[in-house]
Amino acid sequence: MKLLELQIDESIFNEVKDFLRILPKRKIKMREILNDSHIAYVSDKEQKDIEKTLIEKNCQTISRSKMVDILK
Repeated sequence: MKLLELQIDESIFNEVKDFLRILPKRKIKMREILNDSHIAYVSDKEQKDIEKTLIEKNCQTISRSKMVDILK
């Protein structure tokens, strides 16, 4: 099989998926990949505010865990 990557405008996305569904199921595999790269990063000021907050002792929670091996 070959792999084809498509970038499809949201306005026709469902139509393209519907078209692909009419092809033989054993000849095509379809997988929708969610892309969250459009989410913006925080600004430099916001990053500094976050780092300042994280330095404060009151904002930190310490948790401990213990691993136990169970032998059969």
